[in-house]
Amino acid sequence: MDLNSLAVALDAFASHHPDPVNVPAHHLRLFVEVARLEGRCTYKQLQERLHIDNSSVSRTVHALGELHRNGRPGLGLLKIESDPDEGRRHLVVFTDKGHSFLRTLKTA
Repeated sequence: MDLNSLAVALDAFASHHPDPVNVPAHHLRLFVEVARLEGRCTYKQLQERLHIDNSSVSRTVHALGELHRNGRPGLGLLKIESDPDEGRRHLVVFTDKGHSFLRTLKTA
Protein backbone atom coordinates (compact mmCIF):
# COMPACT_ATOMS: atom_id res chain seq x y z
CA MET A 1 0.00 0.00 0.00
CA ASP A 2 1.43 3.38 -0.90
CA LEU A 3 1.26 6.35 1.46
CA ASN A 4 -1.65 7.97 -0.38
CA SER A 5 -3.71 4.78 0.00
CA LEU A 6 -2.75 4.59 3.65
CA ALA A 7 -3.85 8.20 4.18
CA VAL A 8 -7.20 7.52 2.49
CA ALA A 9 -7.70 4.41 4.66
CA LEU A 10 -6.86 6.33 7.84
CA ASP A 11 -9.25 9.13 6.85
CA ALA A 12 -11.99 6.56 6.18
CA PHE A 13 -11.44 4.98 9.58
CA ALA A 14 -11.42 8.38 11.31
CA SER A 15 -14.70 9.29 9.62
CA HIS A 16 -16.36 6.37 11.44
CA HIS A 17 -14.99 7.46 14.81
CA PRO A 18 -16.96 9.73 17.15
CA ASP A 19 -13.82 11.83 17.73
CA PRO A 20 -12.08 11.76 14.32
CA VAL A 21 -9.17 13.88 15.52
CA ASN A 22 -8.24 11.47 18.32
CA VAL A 23 -8.50 8.01 16.77
CA PRO A 24 -6.23 5.55 18.59
CA ALA A 25 -3.93 3.83 16.08
CA HIS A 26 -4.37 0.49 17.85
CA HIS A 27 -8.08 0.55 16.95
CA LEU A 28 -7.26 0.51 13.24
CA ARG A 29 -4.44 -1.97 13.80
CA LEU A 30 -6.76 -4.44 15.56
CA PHE A 31 -9.44 -4.03 12.88
CA VAL A 32 -6.87 -4.75 10.16
CA GLU A 33 -5.58 -7.78 12.08
CA VAL A 34 -9.11 -9.22 12.30
CA ALA A 35 -9.34 -8.74 8.53
CA ARG A 36 -6.02 -10.51 8.03
CA LEU A 37 -7.45 -13.39 10.06
CA GLU A 38 -10.38 -13.57 7.62
CA GLY A 39 -12.86 -11.71 9.83
CA ARG A 40 -12.99 -14.37 12.55
CA CYS A 41 -10.42 -14.88 15.29
CA THR A 42 -9.83 -15.44 18.98
CA TYR A 43 -8.62 -12.96 21.57
CA LYS A 44 -5.47 -15.10 21.90
CA GLN A 45 -4.68 -14.75 18.20
CA LEU A 46 -4.99 -10.98 18.49
CA GLN A 47 -2.83 -10.94 21.63
CA GLU A 48 -0.08 -12.86 19.90
CA ARG A 49 -0.16 -10.96 16.62
CA LEU A 50 -0.39 -7.49 18.17
CA HIS A 51 1.84 -8.22 21.20
CA ILE A 52 -0.68 -6.81 23.67
CA ASP A 53 -2.36 -8.31 26.72
CA ASN A 54 -5.86 -9.74 26.93
CA SER A 55 -7.29 -6.67 28.67
CA SER A 56 -6.05 -4.39 25.86
CA VAL A 57 -7.60 -6.69 23.27
CA SER A 58 -10.85 -6.70 25.21
CA ARG A 59 -10.99 -2.90 25.58
CA THR A 60 -10.27 -2.37 21.90
CA VAL A 61 -12.74 -5.02 20.72
CA HIS A 62 -15.43 -3.40 22.85
CA ALA A 63 -14.58 0.08 21.50
CA LEU A 64 -14.94 -1.33 17.97
CA GLY A 65 -18.07 -3.25 18.97
CA GLU A 66 -21.62 -2.16 19.69
CA LEU A 67 -21.03 -0.89 23.23
CA HIS A 68 -17.79 0.52 24.59
CA ARG A 69 -16.85 -0.81 28.03
CA ASN A 70 -17.51 2.60 29.59
CA GLY A 71 -21.12 2.51 28.37
CA ARG A 72 -20.72 4.80 25.34
CA PRO A 73 -21.74 3.50 21.94
CA GLY A 74 -18.95 1.69 20.11
CA LEU A 75 -18.21 1.84 16.40
CA GLY A 76 -20.29 -1.25 15.59
CA LEU A 77 -17.60 -2.83 13.40
CA LEU A 78 -16.97 -5.99 15.46
CA LYS A 79 -18.97 -8.35 17.62
CA ILE A 80 -18.14 -11.11 20.06
CA GLU A 81 -19.56 -14.59 19.61
CA SER A 82 -19.17 -17.80 21.57
CA ASP A 83 -16.90 -20.30 19.86
CA PRO A 84 -19.07 -23.31 18.89
CA ASP A 85 -16.01 -25.58 19.25
CA GLU A 86 -14.95 -24.32 22.70
CA GLY A 87 -17.71 -23.00 24.93
CA ARG A 88 -15.47 -20.87 27.14
CA ARG A 89 -13.70 -19.18 24.25
CA HIS A 90 -14.98 -16.12 22.41
CA LEU A 91 -14.50 -15.17 18.79
CA VAL A 92 -14.14 -11.70 17.38
CA VAL A 93 -16.03 -11.34 14.10
CA PHE A 94 -17.06 -8.55 11.76
CA THR A 95 -20.56 -7.14 11.87
CA ASP A 96 -22.27 -6.29 8.57
CA LYS A 97 -21.03 -2.73 9.10
CA GLY A 98 -17.52 -4.09 9.65
CA HIS A 99 -17.62 -6.06 6.39
CA SER A 100 -18.89 -2.98 4.57
CA PHE A 101 -16.16 -0.81 6.07
CA LEU A 102 -13.52 -3.39 5.11
CA ARG A 103 -14.70 -3.19 1.49
CA THR A 104 -14.34 0.60 1.72
CA LEU A 105 -10.77 0.25 2.99
CA LYS A 106 -9.86 -2.23 0.27
CA THR A 107 -10.99 0.17 -2.44
CA ALA A 108 -9.16 3.15 -0.89
